[in-house]
Amino acid sequence: MDLKEELQAAADQLALARKRFVRGEDGLRLLRQSREAFINSLRNTGLTYAEAKTKYDNCLDDQEAGHLHVRQQMEYAERMHQFVLNRIALQAAQA
Repeated sequence: MDLKEELQAAADQLALARKRFVRGEDGLRLLRQSREAFINSLRNTGLTYAEAKTKYDNCLDDQEAGHLHVRQQMEYAERMHQFVLNRIALQAAQA
């Protein structure tokens, strides 16, 4: 694969990772905004407030952990994109 193809692949990966990160941010924001509705909907199934709150907290923790993983993937994609750009610049400087 030549550098142009590598750059395109790195840019595609970065764009996809950024899109996933933004969707994750939006999802977390909506989950946090719907906290009381989420807990109340669980209470309607017969759970106590403490049980429903625990389920909400666990759900939020799971989503945050997943989002952290997506963030790390995005940071890796950024580093790989920068690495390819640096290789292209080095190659151009040597030419």
